Amino acid sequence: MRSMQITEWGKPLEMRATATPQPSGSEVLVKVEACGVCHSDIHIWEGFFDLGNGRKLPISDRGIELPFTLGHEPAGRVVSVGPDADSSLVGKSYAIYPWFECGSCEACNNDLAQACDDPTTIGTRRDGAYSDHVIVPDAKYLIDYSGIDTDRACTLACSGLTAYSAFKKIQPDRLNGDDTVMIIGAGGVGLAALCIARELCEAKIVVADISSERREAALALGAEAVCNPAEDSAAARIAEHASAAGSGIAASMDFVGLPRTMEFSAAALRKGGLHVQVGLFGGAYSLSLPMITFRMLRFAGSYVGSLEEFRELVAKVQSGLSLSFPLTTRPLDEAADALEELRSGQVVGRIVLKP
Repeated sequence: MRSMQITEWGKPLEMRATATPQPSGSEVLVKVEACGVCHSDIHIWEGFFDLGNGRKLPISDRGIELPFTLGHEPAGRVVSVGPDADSSLVGKSYAIYPWFECGSCEACNNDLAQACDDPTTIGTRRDGAYSDHVIVPDAKYLIDYSGIDTDRACTLACSGLTAYSAFKKIQPDRLNGDDTVMIIGAGGVGLAALCIARELCEAKIVVADISSERREAALALGAEAVCNPAEDSAAARIAEHASAAGSGIAASMDFVGLPRTMEFSAAALRKGGLHVQVGLFGGAYSLSLPMITFRMLRFAGSYVGSLEEFRELVAKVQSGLSLSFPLTTRPLDEAADALEELRSGQVVGRIVLKP
């Protein structure tokens, strides 16, 4: 088995050959056909998450030992199964829900596998799909993506699912054509959220991003307006635009996760507006508590999505929901270059690795 692995935190990934694992019990061995490159992979590769105020969450504290294989957006073909798994799965291709849960904690009991107290997620806790094979612990994590291109299907496992779950939290059914939803960050997840919101919500969609290329991509995908949040008075201008076009910015989804994007969102929202925090870029932000009260602002966190939401999303795409954001494929041995390009902000849309 060939895998691009972290051998030293923050250093270029290395191609290493190891024995191909053999499934046992209810496990399934999948030959990887495509794996998306996620911004979270950068934090794991670098070895920490930035918690702000000089604090870091070391990846090693989560039980990860080197060498380690990234990759939590896989799709592939089942090539063998354990003795307790269904042998009819062999030869069929599936998208993989990667957030494997313990099954007994409070989060798991509430169908929130992504928030499990003791997860074994591929690519974040156990070796992932920057490889030509990956082990899946149970067939329940395999989702039939018939009718969807494989390269697009693999991105649904995190990029699409993260966008879809965040979108559901803004209560789109309660929004109408006078409302505006703001998407902060037009990377792969933000552009997926734009596609979802455009087709499943009546509200107008505006997008904020510092990159002119990504703003252009957002306009091409149907954003009503875009802005550069780094410019002076950008929050006031986009809020005025939304108010002139209707009733202001009802909700924002922040797919960046920096102190300045939180500040930008809080300044642009209308009274009673909802901010959904998604991005993990890092840092900490101080809010004026009286202003939260006076403006009745609401804040929610959203982390990936549930297995049921994954099934919902795949079904919607199979039924015609178009996630047409830009997609670039790269061979597996260029995974290190893909991460560098993503970290430097050169990527528009999503990169997918092909073993």
